[in-house]
Amino acid sequence: MKYKKYITEKLNRVPNEFEMHLFSATYSEHCGYLHSRKLLQKLPRKNAIYYNENAGGIKIGEHAILFKMESHNHPCAVEPFNGAATGIGGIVRDVLAMNARPIALCNSLKFGDDKRIIEGVVEGISNYGNSIGVPTISTEVLYNKAFTENPLVNVTCIGIAEYSDILTSNKARPGLRLMLVGSATMKDGMGGASFASKKLGDEKKEDKLSIQIANPFMKKKLIEACLEIFSKKLVVSCQDCGAAGILSSTSEVAFKSNAGVEIDLEKIHIGDNSIKDFEIMLSETQERMLFVVENTAVVAISEILKKFELEYSVIGDVIKEKNYIVKQGNKTLANIPVDVLVTPPDVSLDYSVEKSPESKIISINNKSIFERYDHTVGCRTVLPPEDNPQFNILRIWEENCELGVYTFSSTVKNTYSALLDAANFFKSKGFKPVGITNCLNFANPEIPPTMYEFKEVIQAIKKACDEISIPVCSGNVSFYNESSNSKIINMPTFTMIGVR
Repeated sequence: MKYKKYITEKLNRVPNEFEMHLFSATYSEHCGYLHSRKLLQKLPRKNAIYYNENAGGIKIGEHAILFKMESHNHPCAVEPFNGAATGIGGIVRDVLAMNARPIALCNSLKFGDDKRIIEGVVEGISNYGNSIGVPTISTEVLYNKAFTENPLVNVTCIGIAEYSDILTSNKARPGLRLMLVGSATMKDGMGGASFASKKLGDEKKEDKLSIQIANPFMKKKLIEACLEIFSKKLVVSCQDCGAAGILSSTSEVAFKSNAGVEIDLEKIHIGDNSIKDFEIMLSETQERMLFVVENTAVVAISEILKKFELEYSVIGDVIKEKNYIVKQGNKTLANIPVDVLVTPPDVSLDYSVEKSPESKIISINNKSIFERYDHTVGCRTVLPPEDNPQFNILRIWEENCELGVYTFSSTVKNTYSALLDAANFFKSKGFKPVGITNCLNFANPEIPPTMYEFKEVIQAIKKACDEISIPVCSGNVSFYNESSNSKIINMPTFTMIGVR
């Protein structure tokens, strides 16, 4: 690993092999935002709530609308069905972790000529979303041959919560227990974080090991169990197990809470006895959540989980020492300062200018795609997708208002005007724009002009949002969207919401 010297200096010792596996994930682009974190600080956040959490949003009366966009580009290129389905599953967990009920899904898809990818992605989205009972209300589908080997699959989840009941991941304190809830940990999704941080190669069979396996019916049980447990105030803090699984969820909770954690691998419920110690930490098995709880709450939580036929294990504790400690019985596998584990070194940003070719992008929205999504479940959806597949309205009866939802993309050059056009579209429908989430899809950040164009997009978003007076509530960055033969057209993608 190229950062071994840096890690050795920070630890004042040579890290062991197990620890290096941990660093390989937390220092990946996907987890560490190496090339983008400084520029993202420039985005406007005024009036956004919880933008540093799993999902940010806006406050409406006594409620909060929490929403976030994510990417599952690399997984969909290799295994389209599970790649798309688990993309939906992951973004739903981000919203669920904050005690918000998911009420809508959106997607923006960029395809080329590979019919296998198109069919698999659309089927994955419809199968998962329809099965968990969350409507898909906003769909954008674009075409260019640049996306043949490198499809872009961006998905948004929108949730609603009572503002006073929102859960965050930064309330852990020494003495609290760590509960892992949901599916037994398997080998699926191994190395997913580092896989999403590299250029796609020709080793598609090998890459399939990095793809998670979708289980929407388990997710439906997990949604209802979590919301019941949260309603009884049994959980102090919560984090979903996404990229880098148990490692990322526990280290994020520790870092955000200014605390440490101690985990025992022998306590974790496992579904594959051949799994190795580092694989337990990095597995991205779906449908798992991390609860931080009082010891006295464990029994009450377990009773609710039993009702929903969900497994759990108490895997460790929050500790005062600000270290990340992993044990296997009496054996210590890792003992690392939390801030060292989750803070990768700064990288050199190359803003060299090289001209990107102009490319025509064609809209291919049609009934054969959006008619496969259930847009009515939940009884909040106002419009049929035939009117405008990218735009819909949700009834927010809790606050006697309506929420407009619009998903769209732009080229680098047109980012500013695309955001203004979207705001004007909302105003023409009688809605006041109140916020956006985004996914910034780019090629290799180490090769110009990627970082120059990324910086241009950040500046354009800031300028437009300041002019419209809306915040960037949440978002995601996806780099390395290229293969040995081609690379994508750099494209920022957005979901804008408005209220009337």
